[in-house]
Amino acid sequence: MGKARNKNPRNVAHLSGKPLAETIKASPAIVTTAQEKWVTSQDLTEPGLPYVPEVMHALTLFLLGNINVNSSHLFRADILYDSMGLLKTPQQREHTFVQTGNAEAVAGPNVADSVEPLPARDIQGFTLTRTVVRRLIPRNPKLDRPMEQTCHFYEGIQAVQACSCGDATSSDEQSTDTSSRRDLIVYSPHIKSKEDTPYYHPLLQALAYLYDYECGSSVTEEKAGSGTLSLHFVPWPEEPIQNRLERTLHILLNNHIRLAGNTHLSEGQDEEDYNPNKDNIIPRHLVQDTYLRLKFKYAPDLCERWVESTDPGKHVFEDLAITAFLIELWRNMYGVVPADERSEDAQEKVRKFPGFVDMACGNGLLVYVLLMEGYDGWGFDARRRKTWSIFPETVQERLKEQIYIPRPFVDAMTAAGLESELHDLGVGFHSGMFPKDTFIISNHADELTPWTPLMAAQAHPDSPSPFIAIPCCSHSLSGARYRYPPPKAQSSSSADDPQDGDEVEHDPQPASGDLKALRRAKQDALSETGFNKSMYGALTAKTMSITQEIGCEVEKTILRIPSTRNMGVIGGRRATTEKWRERAEATDSRDHTSKVDGEYIADQVMEVVHRECYREGGLLAAAKIWVDRAKGLHQKSGKAKERGH
Repeated sequence: MGKARNKNPRNVAHLSGKPLAETIKASPAIVTTAQEKWVTSQDLTEPGLPYVPEVMHALTLFLLGNINVNSSHLFRADILYDSMGLLKTPQQREHTFVQTGNAEAVAGPNVADSVEPLPARDIQGFTLTRTVVRRLIPRNPKLDRPMEQTCHFYEGIQAVQACSCGDATSSDEQSTDTSSRRDLIVYSPHIKSKEDTPYYHPLLQALAYLYDYECGSSVTEEKAGSGTLSLHFVPWPEEPIQNRLERTLHILLNNHIRLAGNTHLSEGQDEEDYNPNKDNIIPRHLVQDTYLRLKFKYAPDLCERWVESTDPGKHVFEDLAITAFLIELWRNMYGVVPADERSEDAQEKVRKFPGFVDMACGNGLLVYVLLMEGYDGWGFDARRRKTWSIFPETVQERLKEQIYIPRPFVDAMTAAGLESELHDLGVGFHSGMFPKDTFIISNHADELTPWTPLMAAQAHPDSPSPFIAIPCCSHSLSGARYRYPPPKAQSSSSADDPQDGDEVEHDPQPASGDLKALRRAKQDALSETGFNKSMYGALTAKTMSITQEIGCEVEKTILRIPSTRNMGVIGGRRATTEKWRERAEATDSRDHTSKVDGEYIADQVMEVVHRECYREGGLLAAAKIWVDRAKGLHQKSGKAKERGH
């Protein structure tokens, strides 16, 4: 079940080295009954952990929905019930999604989602505090079935006093007593026999994590206390401890310890996913369910007929994952759905999709699948790819061998009497003057990445096109390789603006002096600042900064695609969503007055272009570099990367 990691986070000196079957003993924490025999092992116990109980609790909540961290056979876990009402079900997430976009209202939870939790065990020394029911979703539902699981949260009732070990206090305020806290989480699958157990789940009747934490008398930043994590489980009667089960239990324990070291606390946090840049635009279950549908529909045929020398798996599955995201994004923005879901009602005609263009489309898979799903659009690349030949003629007609020459470069070359060079490229070119409202896709388009927000605004400044840019390699506006400097750190007063230029202290202090706040501030700084200091992070930040500078709104989200270059920069989503909502609600078909200052945006675009080209020697010099590189790009051999980067 578990995912292995190279580095073992445990102290191997505590392990016996014997098979688990030889070290099994009755659980001292959970009393065995006539119905259940709870067991554990010293080898499934890790003492001396520095993590306060709040960290373990936050990690547990994260893993409730992100079971894929522990098993590569699972996609996720959907929350079906939470006795505290804090964790959101897929229906609740979908409802919020609908309210912020133009998708049709969702129906209420279906009967299959009304799953009753299993009865809670009466465990001596513990009191039940919370009950959660989740559904484990496999990556391949054709091989494994989903399975419900009840998760019961318990707290020990024998603690002598509240253990506030996360707070660092002055020496004269520290308690000289030792307090303890016990947290127990019991996972019970909704199965009646071991034969019902899916492959991805351990062959057990129940599994429990117990965290015993002792808050010592000397609370310091380096050592607030000591915790012991242990696994306890109920094997099936007469079922021996197999090697696979032993490996799984060790991996689960290792993962929990390793992940605890990377878990940070947030104020009021009680969610199973607290990454603010992940699943922040489209609910995860919608994208993943659409991805599975596309995978089964297109992947086998595409992989079988693959004609490139590269691995079909990476390109096919990555482009299908991006397509799934776009389908659900457009459902939200425009209210349009895939062809299989469409009807002939008047509302869908009003919400007609405006079309897309895939720049540097490479193998053309994205264009192919989107067209087959009923979305009008086209793609272009500097060189025709062999993959294009396996698509239907109607699709090949939408794949163009063209080179993009930015409009400011065309104007500069023409003004300098060098227009003839634009016609010596050996291939046609265009300057990004797409039809109004065209959705621009810039998927690992390299040289085109920083130009994406500029071309989105320049064609129709009074109505900038929405876009998604997935950065990869870093280039300047001239097309030359260039590493952008990291953005300046933002001040706390401008936390909502990720590209604010105000500087802050290099070593900021948390507002409060407690240990949790200090640790949280350090971890937050490492995650965001660390990303922005990388070449990829700086390129992502630069793309967002350009978008904001020209007067357009922008967001970023981590895409669930099999690539390390997985950050999506999305421009104009909110404005386009609002525009389409107004059109759908209007009683006439007239184009309503734009709320955008087109003249200001056009001026800002040219101001950015001139500034960014200054380092290359000016606009004309940058244009010449771009044209020279374009000639070489078209003449590249087939060894070039799949998407032309």
